[in-house]
Amino acid sequence: MQGLVGRFARTVTAGRPGRLVRWYSGVGGGGGDDGVDDAQARELIDRQLKLAPAGGHQVLVVQPYVKWGPKKDRSTTPEVKLDESRSLVRTLNEWSVTDTLCVGLTSYRKHTFFGPGNVDAIAERVARDRRITAVFVSVNVLKPIQHQHLEHRFGVPVYDRYLMVVQIFRRHAVTREAKLQVALAELPYIWSRIRGAQDGYAERLGTEAGQIALSGKLVFDDKKDLLKAYEKKLKKSVDKLRTHRQHLRNNRSNKDLPVVAVVGYTNAGKTSLVRALTGDSGLVPKDCLFATLDVTVHGGVLPCNMTVLYVDTIGFISDIPTRLIEPFVATLEDAMFADVIVHVRDMSHPNVQVQKAHVEETLKSLSINQDLLNSVIDVGNKVDRLDNVEDDGSSVMISCTTGKGLDELKRKIESQIIKATGRRMMKIRVRTGRDEYEWLRTHTAIVNIDTDGDYSIMEVIVTQSDLDVFKSLFIRKNMNK
Repeated sequence: MQGLVGRFARTVTAGRPGRLVRWYSGVGGGGGDDGVDDAQARELIDRQLKLAPAGGHQVLVVQPYVKWGPKKDRSTTPEVKLDESRSLVRTLNEWSVTDTLCVGLTSYRKHTFFGPGNVDAIAERVARDRRITAVFVSVNVLKPIQHQHLEHRFGVPVYDRYLMVVQIFRRHAVTREAKLQVALAELPYIWSRIRGAQDGYAERLGTEAGQIALSGKLVFDDKKDLLKAYEKKLKKSVDKLRTHRQHLRNNRSNKDLPVVAVVGYTNAGKTSLVRALTGDSGLVPKDCLFATLDVTVHGGVLPCNMTVLYVDTIGFISDIPTRLIEPFVATLEDAMFADVIVHVRDMSHPNVQVQKAHVEETLKSLSINQDLLNSVIDVGNKVDRLDNVEDDGSSVMISCTTGKGLDELKRKIESQIIKATGRRMMKIRVRTGRDEYEWLRTHTAIVNIDTDGDYSIMEVIVTQSDLDVFKSLFIRKNMNK
């Protein structure tokens, strides 16, 4: 056992000190001028999150599942869930999967999580394979007492899905906005560990057997006060972000540009679709989970020559606590205020229906307008990977790789936008090259132009407000002459 504890200490302490400083730049105020000791709060948080050492981790992935009873998940299989768990690990650069196993349980409620036989078997596997530096127990979140027990028995850091996703979020957060949201998403986990320690589950924060202690040996009340102040500061910053995003939405609304929010399960191909619809070569899709943490907006043109804005959003994933995603609601609000929502699904994934249900349930929780929810465009992506595609006609089947179905999708988006925004498609006969002709070219989407002598018959898509302006400028004006 002493050797295992030693392995634990080595894997946690051998890190890159400079990396944390760089990641935290832009999070909070940084200087502590408001009375919040940011550095101390971050040290407390980083110790609990078990950030990986240089070179990452070689991971034993353990996929628990309930064997029978009302808690048994009948919508999927342990093997499919294990595959997603592997993908979570591989999303992290320098991390690798060394070994995997599925473990059937009667429930997840035991203080030890696994029964004694399974704990012994996993501990023996870790001890036998010196390559293993961490164990990923792929369950929503472990209780503090479960976490402490498993780390004590296995002698290496133990990660649950909450901790694993936080590691990914940190790696993929680039902008200040994303880093703020990640920092806020970490805090519920830290709070649970602090409270668990206070209840006697873990008298020491950090590693088992006191291998790592926080500088200053803060007492519980000091830790709680520190976290409360830091959390308040982060929430204030995120509120400013929400206000800023509202300002951006108002600017887009003032310009009367239709907005299409692209949503979907993580790695379904949202960024690939936005790239395909806009032709934006600057968008580089990545084959990994949570590649997008920042909401980005990209202009595109529909077949009717109408300019629209596509909003690329953070991906959804099942089996992680809602409170981990809650800080990102500020970015998902862009979907709430869109004119059209496009839901992208990976048709090649064996769990595609379960993923669809999860995304739909999450969208409902955002208090999105019911009419908008009822008109979501369902898109089945990656059909090029399938020999046979099951299509009941309710979805647009596409491949961002081959381009299949993209023209049909654009036409459907076009139709939905016209309906949702109250735009009208109409033909207007004007004198070619005159003021009214140039006005229509500037303020409407030109579908087609036919010539008729000195006149042009312009087929346009126009908003009601622009149509009223046109009538005021050119029709009523001419009538009054």
